[in-house]
Formats: sequence, structure tokens, C-alpha cells
Amino acid sequence: MSKDQSDSGLVYSMTGYANVQKVTRAGTLTLELRSVNSRFLDLNFRMPDDLRTHETTLREKLNASLSRGKVEIRLSWGRSEGEKRIPTIDLKQVQLLAELEDSIKSVLPQAGGFRVVDVLNWPGVVEDDGLSADEMQEAVASLCDTAIDALKQTRAREGEQLGRVLLEKIDGMARIIDLLTPQLPQFVAHYEGKVRERMTEFFDKVIQEKAAHLTVQDLEERVKHEVALHSVRIDVSEEIDRLQTHFKEVRRILKKGGVIGKRLDFVTQELNREANTLGSKAHAIAQTQASIDLKVLVEQFREQIQNIE
Repeated sequence: MSKDQSDSGLVYSMTGYANVQKVTRAGTLTLELRSVNSRFLDLNFRMPDDLRTHETTLREKLNASLSRGKVEIRLSWGRSEGEKRIPTIDLKQVQLLAELEDSIKSVLPQAGGFRVVDVLNWPGVVEDDGLSADEMQEAVASLCDTAIDALKQTRAREGEQLGRVLLEKIDGMARIIDLLTPQLPQFVAHYEGKVRERMTEFFDKVIQEKAAHLTVQDLEERVKHEVALHSVRIDVSEEIDRLQTHFKEVRRILKKGGVIGKRLDFVTQELNREANTLGSKAHAIAQTQASIDLKVLVEQFREQIQNIE
């Protein structure tokens, strides 16, 4: 499965495990894959030296199928006890060598005969049931495809669970904002009233001290201006709108699936920024508490996406 094919509505965790085997006439190949979270794709190979020639094949297939994660790859080869048997000897080939030896001795009587080791090493005498280089390469490639499919299945199962958790966190954030939004006009009106009260008291004092220079109308205009200015400073309607947009974007990304970890990480930064601004503009205890609750959920959301591919 290629990286492009993986983008099919599934959410993938970077944690997964696969252990597959392929039994051949000469022995058994075993491939084990273990993956955990990582910012990039990090492949670590563990295999005997005589299998190192297959590392390139494994690396190419894993690079083509996975995008992120620290993956440990263990490839091994062995025979079962039942497969460790005495090699088969082609007696016809041995007979031919005997006839060849007789022919040579008829011409060179002093010539030495074949040793047993010479006979066994003669091409075609011992039937080799091992795999050729091409057969081994094909077996490793096939085994790797099977292992990658198994690994992606485990990563998809865990990713599905993570996706549900992330949606729960986003739904929790949305509920906080839905409860807060209707109260905002009341908070603003209360704050404006307090500002107006303080400024009116201040300007009443100014009028008494400088009655000749200021009128009540002038001071009322000044109060309106200051109240409007403070109202703009505490207005969080834009932050609320952006938070709602980010909630929709997270749901869209999760529905689309595929390689989404880095995109979710970016959106999380934006969620955290808006939550902080909501708190810095707070002028009511309920708004401060909403900001704190929101930041708790954002942090929990951030922790979960660290394991999303």
C-alpha cells in the first residue's frame, strides 16, 4: 500500500506491530516490524550479515508505504529441525565420475583417484535444495509486503481509536464555546457599565474643578468614546469565530484521513493561540474558567496527536 493509497479516510497511529513468516523448501523467513511515534520516518534494521543484501529492498518498500514513525525491522532465516536433513546425492553423477576416473587411469596408471570431498564438490553431485539469489529476493519482497499490510492494519486500528478520542476533545471544546457565547453580551454590558460608572465619577470631579472649560455634554461624549474603546479591546467575537473554524477543520481532516499528523499539529497551535487570547481578554470569571478548560482540552488534544501519522 503506497502513501497515496493510504489517504482513504483512515487515521493511522504510528504505533504498530507485525510478525510474519514465509516457509520455503529451504527454510523459514521471519520478518518483524515494530513502530512507535517519531517526527520523521526512522528505519532501524536488525538482521544477520548474510541477509544484509536485502536491506535495500526492505528500505524501499517501507519508504514507499510509511511516512512517519520509528520502525525497527528484524529479518531472520532458519531451518526447522525437520528440514535439517542429509543432502541428496545424484548417484548417476557419481557413476559417471567413476567411469571418468577409470578412463584417466587407463592412460595414466600412476594418477591418484578422486577423494570423497572432490566427488561431493563436483557440480551436480549434491542436489542443492537451497534458494537461489533471485528466489530469496522474491521471498523477502513478498514477505515485506505482507508485513507492511499487517503493520498498517494495527496502526489503522489504533488510529481509529485515536480519531474517536480527538473528536471527543473537539466536541468538548465546542461545548465550552457554545455555553460561553450567549453570555458574552451580558459580560460586555456589565463591563461597560463598570467603565461608565468609574469614568462618570472621574469626570464629575473634573467638572467641579474645571467647570469653566468643560460641559456635561463634552464629558458624556468622552465617556461614550472610552466605553466603546474598551469594548473593542475586550471583544472576543473574532476569537470565537476562529475557534469554530478550527473545530470544523479538525473534523474535516479526521474525516479525510491519511497522513494528517503534521496538519493536526498546526491546527493545535492555532487552537492554543485562540484559547490564550480568550483568557487574556477575559473580564468575567466564567470567561476565565472557559479559557482554562479550553486550554486543558487543547493540551490533551496535543498529546494524542503526537502518535498520529
